[in-house]
Amino acid sequence: MVMDARRTLTKIVGLTQTAIGGVAMVFAFLFFYDVFGIHAMVGVTENGVGFYLWIFIIFGLLSLISGLFLYYEES
Repeated sequence: MVMDARRTLTKIVGLTQTAIGGVAMVFAFLFFYDVFGIHAMVGVTENGVGFYLWIFIIFGLLSLISGLFLYYEES
């Protein structure tokens, strides 16, 4: 019973972490293409956009991979 609860909680956390990673990567591309005028809101120059793009993509990929590992974990 405890193992079933642990397995369910692990799957929920894995899916949540995967979703956060996906949203971070989508936000990175929206930020890069300045879809909603995000550069002006944040106050980022054109030179700094590449740095933030890489930060969001790396964070997104690591969250996505970690979440998928949690979701598909074999116990």
